[in-house]
Amino acid sequence: MIEVFARRTIALILIFLAALLPVVAAARLSTWENALAGRKSVEPLGVDDVAVVGTLLWGIVLVGLWWHRRRVTMWPIWSRWASLTGLFVALLVCLQLAADRGKPVALAIWAGLALVCWALGEVVRLVMTRPVTPRLIASKLEIPFPIRGLRARLCVRGDRLVLDSLTSRRKRSRDVVAVPWPTLRSIDLVEVEQEMTCTVFLHSATKEANARTFDVKPGPALHVIGTARELLIPVTAQVGQMALAAVKARSAGVELDETPLTVKHWCRNSGVPFYDDEQPRRGALARSYSTDKRPYVLGVVGTFLLMPLVMLCGTVLSLITGSAYLQKQFKVVNGVVDPVWVATLGIGSIVFLYLLNRFVIQAFLGAMKVQDYIEAFPEAPRTGTVPGSGKKRKKH
Repeated sequence: MIEVFARRTIALILIFLAALLPVVAAARLSTWENALAGRKSVEPLGVDDVAVVGTLLWGIVLVGLWWHRRRVTMWPIWSRWASLTGLFVALLVCLQLAADRGKPVALAIWAGLALVCWALGEVVRLVMTRPVTPRLIASKLEIPFPIRGLRARLCVRGDRLVLDSLTSRRKRSRDVVAVPWPTLRSIDLVEVEQEMTCTVFLHSATKEANARTFDVKPGPALHVIGTARELLIPVTAQVGQMALAAVKARSAGVELDETPLTVKHWCRNSGVPFYDDEQPRRGALARSYSTDKRPYVLGVVGTFLLMPLVMLCGTVLSLITGSAYLQKQFKVVNGVVDPVWVATLGIGSIVFLYLLNRFVIQAFLGAMKVQDYIEAFPEAPRTGTVPGSGKKRKKH
């Protein structure tokens, strides 16, 4: 669709600008510092020098943007990660200017630069999510909506309705509650007449699920009934109408899953070992399957496994750019590279990429598949039926 393509194109241009702007600023600040120091034998950092530092990070950002090509709420976060390399180098130069060259104004320049990069991320968010048009609803892009009186967001995706973190705006990238379209029984915009307290059950890999409560004040709210959940989500009337239209359009024509959810069925789909008497007890399983957990350790391992490829790319870039600084860093002497060094990096890159796919990428995909399931079905039923969440009671 033309509108979706235009939104993505503009957002990618803004993310590229967020990455490039601090890199250029860092190079200019380095030139200024070099001039104040009166150096003649030491060259200031150039744009290509700073860019090589961000090779690995920008590669991760590109992969992240592809992975979250439909989860547009993550695009502002990736935009800020893209600007991190330039901001970090610029900060080091500004600290040197302020401490050694008597130019405290450099710190103000850096603060302004950081503010501009943050603002670009906000523009990316607005471009990708607003306004909510019929063509945006017809696409598969995630559409976030604010929730009245809560920190969480209501996100309408191509295949499910999602509530993100109920506890902190900083954890909004984490799903907490999900209702896939095949399990959605009904959704209506209702009027809450008195303040209520709702409970959401989260999978904990123990016999008892984790319970989170939130208050629903009088006013409009979306009443969602699914196979595994019942939710009451406070919204404004305008947001409620838009979210309702998006959910109905995207869930239309989806065949409902009428299969009863048994313990054995739940365990098979979640990857948790089956127990005849009860859910898995606390221990290793809790560490692996608890909702709100993400395999961040895989990022550290993946970064290590990418290092030979980064070194190989740096060696090639030092030859292409002819930068004396880069050639010194990547063992290029007088424009000549050691073939043994290149062969070692090449073989190491191939071996490490295999290990990356085998132990990081596949493990990550498996973890996300399990996570998607247990966010939609928080706990294995013990009586052949699924306990719903959203048990409402008067607040005392």
